[in-house]
Amino acid sequence: MTTRGGLISSEKNKITLATLNPAVRIIAEKIPKFYSFSMGVFINNGSRDESLKDGGITHLIEHMLFKGTSRKSALEIVKMMESLGGAFDAYTTKENLIIITKFLSEHITLVFELIAEILLESKIDSRDLNKEKSVVLEEIKSSSDDPGDSAFELFFRTLMPDHSLGRPIAGTMESVKQIESMHAKRHYRKLMNREIVIALSGNYDYDKIVSLANQRFAMEKVDKIKRTMPSYRLGKIEVQPRKEFSQVHFVFGTKGVEYAAPQHYQLSIMNTALGGGMSSRLFQGLREKDGLVYHVQSFIDFYCDCGVSGFYFICDKKNIPKVVRRLKTIFKDINGRGFSKEEIDLAKTYLSGNLLLSLESSTSRMLRLAREAVYSREIATVDDVVARINSVNEKEINGIIKDYFDPQRYTVAAVGPITEKDISSILDDLKT
Repeated sequence: MTTRGGLISSEKNKITLATLNPAVRIIAEKIPKFYSFSMGVFINNGSRDESLKDGGITHLIEHMLFKGTSRKSALEIVKMMESLGGAFDAYTTKENLIIITKFLSEHITLVFELIAEILLESKIDSRDLNKEKSVVLEEIKSSSDDPGDSAFELFFRTLMPDHSLGRPIAGTMESVKQIESMHAKRHYRKLMNREIVIALSGNYDYDKIVSLANQRFAMEKVDKIKRTMPSYRLGKIEVQPRKEFSQVHFVFGTKGVEYAAPQHYQLSIMNTALGGGMSSRLFQGLREKDGLVYHVQSFIDFYCDCGVSGFYFICDKKNIPKVVRRLKTIFKDINGRGFSKEEIDLAKTYLSGNLLLSLESSTSRMLRLAREAVYSREIATVDDVVARINSVNEKEINGIIKDYFDPQRYTVAAVGPITEKDISSILDDLKT
């Protein structure tokens, strides 16, 4: 069952979806037996909405939200959070700036007021901005020192080189250094005019939240995001030689689909069968059979208008030729015979089981609802999702294999003690 507004049923709880004004929507699930609530505020603006020059500015603003408001200092904000005994966090994605919280139900009013204050009344002080820029620069350095982070950053830059989706969320050392106070303040004001989704799950007073939201987020208009789809550069290889790393980190990937695409569930199941668990093709073929890799996993990213699908593994340089030969065998078998009914059924059980287990966490429930509201505008209940997963059959999965298992269409990023010549000669074998 889906809905565009009003109440929908989800197990024994009720999900309410309401539009308060042109900019703000609330999606809320009441669970009376809980002693707490989880709440998230999702602002429809992320790193993909930044110019090359402004790279990382949304992430920097996210940091600045906790550095003082017109009424509270940074220390007072922190003390208030800790005095309420809950969890308060924020992060930036490629498409959203997100604040998430979890507190006892009795603190709902104070928590909501604090969120509204840091979102709407942050000072963005120039001295604090310079200090926080230093913190972000250290974060960027730390990410550069992580071989896995470096491999994924190189992969996205290679796959979508001329698009903001291909750039790092935190920006670069150069882009962050040049962000000045007045520019940050202008960007902050722009963020507060974007679409906002407020998501809740747990035990709370819904009418109180609606009243508070109407008071604090009474937007009369909204600045709509104008996004362009990326052009994918498929079949490319990019290598970052890093002698200080002892292993080679590989990311193989290709284009996927957007969150609301009809193929969402088919691709999720196929990706799980490929590398989502210990029974998957990649885990069994690369790790269990001969111990060729230390770590292997598949991944899938859904965005509002596009997506990315692929896999990641870590191995010793001497094992690379064997790994590539094994990958060639795995791809040939999948393209020739497809996935078996048993593999597909295992993947479906794995996905639906993990979804149902996540229902024990109000934060996971809240995040699921928020994703539905942000990306689909039609809210699928848990029962809907499980039914959609279970309805996918072997023919549907094997019908899309040709789009995702062509070695010629994989963009590859490699980071570690290797050179481009090393990788190119080896991967040429994979594509023959």
